[in-house]
Amino acid sequence: MRRSRLATILAGLLLAAIPPALAQPPVPAPAAAAALPTVAGLPSINLKVSGGNRTQNLFQRVYGPFFTTELAQRSNGAVTTTFGSIEELGIRGPEVLRLLRLGMFDISEGTLSYMAGDDPHFDALDLPGITLTIEAQQAAVNAYRPIVARQMAEKFGVKLLTMSPVALQVFYCKGRIEGLASLAGKKVRTFNRGMSDLVEAAGGSTVNLPFAEVIPAMQRGVADCAITGTSAGNTARWWEVTDHLYMLPMGWSMTFFGANLRAWERLDPRVRAFLEPEFAALEGRMWAQAKADVEDGINCNAGRQPCNDGIMATPPMTLVAVSEADKARAQALLRERVLREWARRCGSACVREWNATVGKLVGIEAPTP
Repeated sequence: MRRSRLATILAGLLLAAIPPALAQPPVPAPAAAAALPTVAGLPSINLKVSGGNRTQNLFQRVYGPFFTTELAQRSNGAVTTTFGSIEELGIRGPEVLRLLRLGMFDISEGTLSYMAGDDPHFDALDLPGITLTIEAQQAAVNAYRPIVARQMAEKFGVKLLTMSPVALQVFYCKGRIEGLASLAGKKVRTFNRGMSDLVEAAGGSTVNLPFAEVIPAMQRGVADCAITGTSAGNTARWWEVTDHLYMLPMGWSMTFFGANLRAWERLDPRVRAFLEPEFAALEGRMWAQAKADVEDGINCNAGRQPCNDGIMATPPMTLVAVSEADKARAQALLRERVLREWARRCGSACVREWNATVGKLVGIEAPTP
């Protein structure tokens, strides 16, 4: 059996295995999602799509409705999807690009830095502390986008469709924490090498866990703290197993949607012409949701209003502000440890490209190994 045929069968089995209880429709999309015009006369196509974590606002409020209802509505029923979340499909995360390359899915969502074990370029936009505002992060992403698109196409046969963040990444901790020094001796869940380098440089140890496994790990004492977005941890109810939210910026958890390049090129040109502006508009909506989620997640975790898209934590978490001394120390660790280790993993050519794009924007130069 040819590999493409096997991949199609396996993908069908994965998607068919989604339990009915988990296959409920996401939160209805906002009215603004209907801004693009309806297109008539397209040939019919059903796309196999894997999404991310179902509990997150980006899934529930933005791209879940996009794949389950909006594409079909705006294509007059021509473009439909068979769509499942990462939990429903039994995917851990780091294998997404490899599954796409095999043709298991036509389109997939992934966390960019999860893929850095296959290519360190994919860590370049999530080095903790490089950008401290979402506006700066968006500028960095736009500067580095051609490099990410090239690496995905050349190494994995994947067409990059979108890139957007989850939200600001911070520490959810069980037990009192007063600042960066409190991480010494603590076991911290991280999900990329840059985060691990900073935590270890601060005296902590790291545990690499998929998002869905964090709550049981915290309950068993496998981790004392865990890093995720201000909103992602809230909607996943991490406040049930943690009580302190330390606001040190640890990156943005960049995500992407990519398409199997062979499958994309086989699409009717009219379908590609329909999908490209759809994904461009989707990316804009995901950035807008991420921006709103930063403050909303903080409010919901702290048990204060306005808490619009999250869950009011009960009891509320204790917010731990970042002192000026911690800001300075974190920036020193970024330069002395995080950037140096990433540069060693990525190589001199990679570092030159980063310095000419992201580094130039933020005024930081990574050392050439």
